[in-house]
Amino acid sequence: MLLLLDVISPLPEFCIIEENKIIIQRKIVKKESDKLSDYIFQIFKEINDNLKITDNIKQTIMTIGPGSYTSLRVGAAFLSGLIISKDLTFCPISVEDIFNFKSLLYKSSEFGFYINSSQNQNFLCVMNNDKKIEYLKLDNKIKIKSNLKTIFYNFNKLNDNNRCSQIKFSFIDEILQNYQKLKFTKKSIIKPIYISNNKILN
Repeated sequence: MLLLLDVISPLPEFCIIEENKIIIQRKIVKKESDKLSDYIFQIFKEINDNLKITDNIKQTIMTIGPGSYTSLRVGAAFLSGLIISKDLTFCPISVEDIFNFKSLLYKSSEFGFYINSSQNQNFLCVMNNDKKIEYLKLDNKIKIKSNLKTIFYNFNKLNDNNRCSQIKFSFIDEILQNYQKLKFTKKSIIKPIYISNNKILN
């Protein structure tokens, strides 16, 4: 049994997966202004009381960014405690991983990701000429790279005057479709991707 914690999306959620099928999918907060820290333990307890999952979970996944600093920090602290106490394996999932999955179907320089996260934080993720991911926090309106043909978005479409093709994607769907490519390890330290001034904070 696998526990997925998605803290990138505007409404963070738990997802329990077994044999590559979703057993339960549960939003942790009801609206974007809710604090993840106020609900994460309560919702997990409710799921566990109903399904008795803590003795059956063997693997864990968390979306690690980019996203809301607070949500990433709370999610990492919660999941780290569970991983340590239950000796679970862990696999981090970032937008870079989804880039790698999509690059099998699309030319990497021609697509990007528009990520909505909680606290009204939004990010555009594109591949630069050095084949590295650039993370642009959209505090102000920016000009979209002219060579982008497709933008994948997780919640709302990007307001884009260039009229790129926009396709909705789901972290859960991408994980299910690419499960065999994921690498789970033990004794992992969760390292969320925090973005400040369009750079990753280490």
